[in-house]
Amino acid sequence: MRGISDTRDRAAIGGLAAAAGLAYQRFGRPRMLRWGISEADALAPLPGDELVPDPLPGNNSTHAITIDAPPQAVWPWIVQIGHNRAGWYSHEWVERLFGIRYADGHSATRIHPEFQNLRVGDQIPYSPFNAIRVVAIEPKRYLIIGNSVAWVLEDLGGNRTRLIVRTRGHGWFRSLFRKTPILRQLGAVIDYVIGEPLHHYMEKGMCIGIAERVEGRVRAPAQTRPVGNAAEK
Repeated sequence: MRGISDTRDRAAIGGLAAAAGLAYQRFGRPRMLRWGISEADALAPLPGDELVPDPLPGNNSTHAITIDAPPQAVWPWIVQIGHNRAGWYSHEWVERLFGIRYADGHSATRIHPEFQNLRVGDQIPYSPFNAIRVVAIEPKRYLIIGNSVAWVLEDLGGNRTRLIVRTRGHGWFRSLFRKTPILRQLGAVIDYVIGEPLHHYMEKGMCIGIAERVEGRVRAPAQTRPVGNAAEK
């Protein structure tokens, strides 16, 4: 009887796990991959899409946020992102685990003039271990790095901007092991279980962090200059 009970318990747990997985795949994951934007708008073409014409579904995310400021106020915060620069405006406890460092000792709460002259071909330090090349840039309109990540600003009028961040590619861990079938499959599982949720958590945090800074809702520590609207710089 004990064996039968254990078998039933395992079957019940397996069923619940399968149901949770299906619910995540059907409802949670699509919303995670298009946070802040409708499904129709997430499918709309953006600058840089042509650089990765056939991304895998799991690494084709579009996140967006509306900011109460014009594009020229948002742009300076975007071009100064990066390791040993302004940071990523996201969850610093995670960034620091990956070795991210900041020009101000923390994610910037001010505009850095020395980081504003970004051009095609420049390398943005993504972490202590790699840098990503700027492949396209149109000031106050879009920035595209590494053929796969695009920051796009849409002027909504009335001193409001829609910031859209799109990532396209073939998976982080899957790409690392693309030449080894078994490891590639393992990489796909890691991307699905860890990579996608972590990417969403950090990119959502970045969007919110940019909006808060542009709108002056983040105060600088005492040793740095206070936040100001970039339009005033």
